[in-house]
Amino acid sequence: MPLGTQKPFHKIFSQSEKVLTQFKLYHVLFWLIYSVVIAAVIRIGNSWGDSILRQLPILATHAIVVYFNLYFLVPRFLLNRNYVSYIFSALLLISAASFPISILTYSLVANQDIQSVVWSSFFLFLIGLGLLFSIILSMTLKFLKDWYDDQQSKRDLQKMQLQSELKFLKTQINPHFLFNSLNNLYALTLIKSDLAPQVVLRLSDILRYVLYETSEGKVDLQKELQHLSDFVSLEQMRVGDRVKVEIDLEEPMKDFLVEPMLFLTLIENAFKHGAQSASEEGWVKITGTSLVGGYSLFVENSKPIEYQASAHGGIGLDNLKKRLNYIYPESHELIIVNEEYKYSVKLNIELHYAE
Repeated sequence: MPLGTQKPFHKIFSQSEKVLTQFKLYHVLFWLIYSVVIAAVIRIGNSWGDSILRQLPILATHAIVVYFNLYFLVPRFLLNRNYVSYIFSALLLISAASFPISILTYSLVANQDIQSVVWSSFFLFLIGLGLLFSIILSMTLKFLKDWYDDQQSKRDLQKMQLQSELKFLKTQINPHFLFNSLNNLYALTLIKSDLAPQVVLRLSDILRYVLYETSEGKVDLQKELQHLSDFVSLEQMRVGDRVKVEIDLEEPMKDFLVEPMLFLTLIENAFKHGAQSASEEGWVKITGTSLVGGYSLFVENSKPIEYQASAHGGIGLDNLKKRLNYIYPESHELIIVNEEYKYSVKLNIELHYAE
């Protein structure tokens, strides 16, 4: 079935379920199906349709027993783990309802063979079994529905918690990026660099992307890669000749959508550590490779001889790991290699096409 035809059916099913639940129509649907099945098994009328009509008053008595059990006996005894009282009450309920059902059966049945045995102890036993079956079936369906609703509520709660945490993680990203960018601009203004106006212009483009383009959820991968190129250009202006920068971002094969600013953390860390020591020549290599079903970013950077991890470092990478686990739980691969003089990170991620 084509993808486009699946959504209307899913929507129709969802709306139907909502209507049935809202107006309790699934109760009516249950008893209608139940009456058809009983009429097919036990023919008490002259025809199949006649049997259904004659079964309705009997099934109404079954319904009274079922709902009394579900909404009185079960909450009062079974859910409170008073099993002995529940079994005794249920058996008493079945016994009390069997005699009225026998009277109804005798007055409604058209089959003379059935009518002749209505008052036998065996027939009363069959009526009791029928009531017991109705009770067990209704309880099974009720418990299954309650379990499904409980699981759905848990999924909705987890989804809400996930969305809240993702929003929190995103609020950590933008200030972190802005803080670093303003530090870069401050460093250039201290030395009165002619690059400062270009940095302001480049920073303006980047902030426009961060504040507006990324606010709607996933973004076009091509825009995200352009954002990375702008950021690398901004960093190159800051570090100058101290850090050798190589960047090669291959264009994606398809119009993919990606969670914004996932790759940025890797490049930020690379420049942070690749340019950590002014007395040493550092380097940063960034390679983006288009995949059939996604994209791969490989980032390498040099490490100074006397490497010292920042007391405030590591937040960006931990943030990235959380976002990847939440948004792409089974569709990403993050490989980190920490060597003596080199640090490299590779992120392979499966992406969906833009619709």
